[in-house]
Amino acid sequence: LTWEQAVSPVMYCLATCVHDHMLSHIRDAKTSKETWENLKKIFATNTTTAHKLQLRQELNNIQQNGMFVSDYTAKIKCIYDSVSSIDINVDEDEMVQVCLGGLAQRFNPLRMAIMVRGNPDSFFNLQSLLLVEENHIQIKSKTSEGKIFFSKLGWWPKTRSRRKRSIRPI
Repeated sequence: LTWEQAVSPVMYCLATCVHDHMLSHIRDAKTSKETWENLKKIFATNTTTAHKLQLRQELNNIQQNGMFVSDYTAKIKCIYDSVSSIDINVDEDEMVQVCLGGLAQRFNPLRMAIMVRGNPDSFFNLQSLLLVEENHIQIKSKTSEGKIFFSKLGWWPKTRSRRKRSIRPI
């Protein structure tokens, strides 16, 4: 049995397992190893490219919705770490822009202030600002909820009129 005869069934198997449009990529290969390496390159490239596109799409579509700031920023950081791991350059300004773009509406005043003043110098600094603002919003919300609750029960003091009462003689 010669080497070519032993390799022939492997080459046949590889050729029959591949779609017709892929045959042109392996047709010129002389050995089964070369055929396999060509296929590996093609699928590795397609997988990496698809993964890059998927991560980019995730970044473009990320929204805070009901997430806490810590969860939202952790999710962004995780996606950026994944992007960095497949050799895509990521700068902090882009991370800041993605984060600001997906914030919930309750952060609009802070977002506008940042846009007017200029971006924070790092994603970490933005995260700190957002955490402080989230805490402020939660405190403000609890206070206003208390006012509404107690005013419905008639327990919240009404504002007093500043008119002086005149004393009428009896």
